[in-house]
Amino acid sequence: MLSRVTSETVDLGHASRPVVVIGYGGHGKVVVSALRASGRCVVGVTDLDLARLNNRANDFEILSDEAVLEKYTPDSVDLVLGIGSVRPCDGDSARVKAVEKFSKYGFCFCGFQHPTAWVAPDVQIDQGVQVHAGVIVQAGAVIGTHTILNTGCSVDHDCQIGEFCHIAPGAILSGEVKVGRGSHLGTGCVVIQSIEIGARCLVAAGATVVRSVDADKSVRGTPATPFIVLKS
Repeated sequence: MLSRVTSETVDLGHASRPVVVIGYGGHGKVVVSALRASGRCVVGVTDLDLARLNNRANDFEILSDEAVLEKYTPDSVDLVLGIGSVRPCDGDSARVKAVEKFSKYGFCFCGFQHPTAWVAPDVQIDQGVQVHAGVIVQAGAVIGTHTILNTGCSVDHDCQIGEFCHIAPGAILSGEVKVGRGSHLGTGCVVIQSIEIGARCLVAAGATVVRSVDADKSVRGTPATPFIVLKS
């Protein structure tokens, strides 16, 4: 049976404080479930749909960002990012802007771990990292601030993952892989040992990465080859 991640490994914030989740789309729902499984009390989530404001769902309030700032103080709640991503994360990304917005008012974003995750004792995990259900992180790994380790992904020994990355469900990183800030590694992709993936890269779902990837590049296929992502 997988053992629970300890508070010495993951920055859990103040475990006795209630939690407000910033962003309540699909990823936000998974975040709320993980927080509750970890014993945290979720009192509110933010939503951009103004028609839903002041309603209640699942025993927590749906709030605007402004309502959070009016109702809570930085020492009364912990914040957790509920905003996911399917593309690389840069300075204009919703995740980055949310952290900047609330940090300006003194709020802190904490991390969490699902009870079924396992992280080796010597792993270094920075503030705000999310460790979801079934995740495995092996010895010597370093995980940067606000990175998402999503459902069932595997990070092997001595990997280095930068800030604001998203390692999507089922992704597999072999030993000594390096991933630059803001990169998105898609669902079920595989990265072989000692590969370096630059900042703001996109690795498509199901890709097999056997060569290093320069910053701001996108790759797909088996073996993974570059492609151009059309801007929407």
